[in-house]
Amino acid sequence: MANPAAERVIVVATYVVLAAIGVVAATIESFLIPLRLPHGIEGLSAAVAFVGNLVIGTAAGLAIRTKAAAIVTTASWFVTIGVLTLYLPGGDVIMPGRLPTDPGVTKVVPAFLILGVVGGLIALLVTLRYIARADAPTSQT
Repeated sequence: MANPAAERVIVVATYVVLAAIGVVAATIESFLIPLRLPHGIEGLSAAVAFVGNLVIGTAAGLAIRTKAAAIVTTASWFVTIGVLTLYLPGGDVIMPGRLPTDPGVTKVVPAFLILGVVGGLIALLVTLRYIARADAPTSQT
């Protein structure tokens, strides 16, 4: 049997790395808000946020088999987005409410926030379903 203190350190380090992944993903995705999908369709950042939170959350949840692992990336992503929506002292803002040259940004920012959270919630649901199936007793006939 392994050392319980060493196991706790590994678990905490894993959650810290997952939280850091959420912070990095949110920062990168927030700078993608003005960019477009092919053929000029708005919402590249929203698509990346949805897919990113879904894939990372599902992978973490299935690998570690805990609800917390499935949601920690999305939680840190959401907190980071909250920080990035604040105005900086010089009047700069990373997540714009509007841009004079691009009126479509007003639709992308809410979609970005909603789809990012939805991706994380789907990852949580997939993880919960997987854990329930893995823990379910098998019938012996």
